[in-house]
Amino acid sequence: MSGFSGSQIKKRYLSRLIGLVAFAIIFCSIPQKAEAQSAVVASFTGKAKKLRRRARTAIVKAMADQGIKLVSYKQYLRKAKRSRIRRNKALKSRSIRKLAKKMNLDAVVTGSARKKGRRYIVVVNVYNSSGKRIIKKAYRLKRQSFPPVTANALAVMIYEKLGGGGSVATAPVPPPEPPPEVEDTATTDTGDTKTKDAFLPPWARTEKKTDSPTPVETADTSSGSETEVTTSTTKLKTKKKGKYGSVPDILIAAGMSGNVRAGVHPRHESGVYPGIRVDGRFFMGSFLDMTGVKDIGLGGMFNMGLALKYGLDGGGEDWSSSMMQWQAELNYRLAINDVALAPAFIFRVGYGSTSCTIETDNDAARSVGYAYPYGAVDIYVMLYQPYVRLFVSGGFLFTVIGSKDVTNSGMGFTVRGGLDVNLFSNLHISTGYEMWQFFGIEVLNNETSDTYQTFFLRVGWNYH
Repeated sequence: MSGFSGSQIKKRYLSRLIGLVAFAIIFCSIPQKAEAQSAVVASFTGKAKKLRRRARTAIVKAMADQGIKLVSYKQYLRKAKRSRIRRNKALKSRSIRKLAKKMNLDAVVTGSARKKGRRYIVVVNVYNSSGKRIIKKAYRLKRQSFPPVTANALAVMIYEKLGGGGSVATAPVPPPEPPPEVEDTATTDTGDTKTKDAFLPPWARTEKKTDSPTPVETADTSSGSETEVTTSTTKLKTKKKGKYGSVPDILIAAGMSGNVRAGVHPRHESGVYPGIRVDGRFFMGSFLDMTGVKDIGLGGMFNMGLALKYGLDGGGEDWSSSMMQWQAELNYRLAINDVALAPAFIFRVGYGSTSCTIETDNDAARSVGYAYPYGAVDIYVMLYQPYVRLFVSGGFLFTVIGSKDVTNSGMGFTVRGGLDVNLFSNLHISTGYEMWQFFGIEVLNNETSDTYQTFFLRVGWNYH
């Protein structure tokens, strides 16, 4: 009967053990493919809507080309909602740290785009899984487009900051086109004479101007600490959050008014009667950023009384009446936004009308109409930035042209004041008082005066 001896069995198992150890060593020595970094790119903010969308799209594409695994921002917000984190706090450092741990994220990218003068500013921030900002870059652009080369360079920086190793894919740079032959029409002088190169192509001019963005701020990419931002010779002045002028570029508001009228001979008086009031104003700066033009605007007001009746004292008879006021004006705004109260002055020139018609044949009732060119100055100040602003106004009615039972022309003045409340950036709530005083007028050859007062509460939309 054949079999194995003890020494043979030991040698057999020893040889197998050595083989397994050798295989394990060889397997572990084979380079393993690095796990892809994951990140989420949040929606960019800012008033330059077209640029913020294009910049985000370019950065997302560049990051995907670098092999970074991207998670949709909608999925990030859904996770935040399930984690009971408000949308407006989802990009705070503490929230990023919490969500990154749950979603296995390595980075969160945020950004903004806005217009400053004739340039556009794009700011990009990158936070790691601990909620620390590791990159902050700002780019100044001539137009609303984000160059792919710039996006790719940013993606490479993100990849390296997240610990990506090995060779990094970079977008191929096309070779420069050979310069075309140009006739020697430019002359170069020394001293105070400048080079006359207006007819040369851009690549051959003395001072080259490119559309490539100029990084305004550079990040310290040292590991182990939060990025410290250093500024170059051109410093980017960022706008303080929530700081803007007292006067919005666009205002549309409507609401109720309480009206009081007293005057004319024989004296006509009314109690407080309701009305509907609509105000509107817009400046060219809402769609045209041009010095000297952006502060020119148009404005208007309409106020109509409701359920107004007149009657003789003790007569027992009431007569229906209608009251209507309107104004159309040209405005110029002078705003000082760099101080605490952000005062603003609006110079108004326009034309308006006030009329009151009593529907009766009784000789004691007087129907009147006033038309007037006017000039006024409004003063606005911010009491609590950016929510509460105070306004006062005074104006002069240059000539009051009478109609209906008014037989001559006179003069007048107007005053106004109130308080505006601005909520949720665009919601406008306002309450105030306005008075028109007409004097030097004659009603059926009797010199007299007439006064109209309005208390209003309006709600509307404003845009800065």
